[in-house]
Amino acid sequence: MKRPISSDHHPSFVQTVTKLLAILGLILLLMLLWSAPVAIANVQFLKEADQWVYQSQQTLTDTIGNHWEVTALKPMAQDSEDVYLWLTTQSDSVYLDAAQPLIIETDLGQKLSVPNLTQRHFMGELPAPNVSQYDIHTLIPYIQDVQSLQLQLPTKTENPVRLSIPPNVLEEWLIIGTCKGLICVHL
Repeated sequence: MKRPISSDHHPSFVQTVTKLLAILGLILLLMLLWSAPVAIANVQFLKEADQWVYQSQQTLTDTIGNHWEVTALKPMAQDSEDVYLWLTTQSDSVYLDAAQPLIIETDLGQKLSVPNLTQRHFMGELPAPNVSQYDIHTLIPYIQDVQSLQLQLPTKTENPVRLSIPPNVLEEWLIIGTCKGLICVHL
């Protein structure tokens, strides 16, 4: 009568299976690490100016060394398609032109522009000349296939300010652009 193979009689069998499982686990772990996204989106849900909004806020540096607070936000209202971009710098040497649109160039060579809302959204006196707001909801479909954007901020001088938007920030903008009510999904 044959006896079934058991680990008691073949210790090398158990060692071999253990090694194989360890190798398979290591391969699986390495595959997951290599396929993991480079950046994790940091989208916040908060109350701003008496309304709930989804917001992404980053600090980026322009081509001449000025630091900018770059904030994309979308009102939580179910039917809202609005997506706004706020740009603010602490630099006293930047004077943004509130009457001019924001010019955008994609890494695919597309040139786009979005309207400047700074004058429309402030009653009376405009905010400091280093603050602007733009309507970027029409930009969202264009940035799904790009890795980066170059913003050309309109100034009251001849030289526009250039600000590069990296992939992780674009990912956050795409997530915000898809939000409807309490649900945000980027496909």
